[in-house]
Amino acid sequence: MKVQESLGEKVGRDILFLSITLDPDVDSPEVLRGYAERQGVRPGWLFLTGKLDDIELVRRRLGVVDPDPAVDADRAQHSGLVVIGNEPAGDWSAMPALLAPSRLAEIVRDVARIESR
Repeated sequence: MKVQESLGEKVGRDILFLSITLDPDVDSPEVLRGYAERQGVRPGWLFLTGKLDDIELVRRRLGVVDPDPAVDADRAQHSGLVVIGNEPAGDWSAMPALLAPSRLAEIVRDVARIESR
């Protein structure tokens, strides 16, 4: 939420956050909505679920896979990864979700090519 706060009014207008579940059997839309509410997420951040095959396709296209198939198949091995994309410019980056919020916000601004507030 600190990253969202740091980016201010740009979120929902110039920047959209998407969080995609890896466990759609557990993470129904209602469960994800409740999680977002408990975390104080504001507009401009969507929590998504869907068919497992579709989620896997998105995950692989974004490059969020482990080269070792055994590790990749173990959901407990999946750590939080933030993928940042500026699709029109063709700029993409990925980093651990546990980076300092100020650093994540800085990288988002760089990839999105927007100025600080």
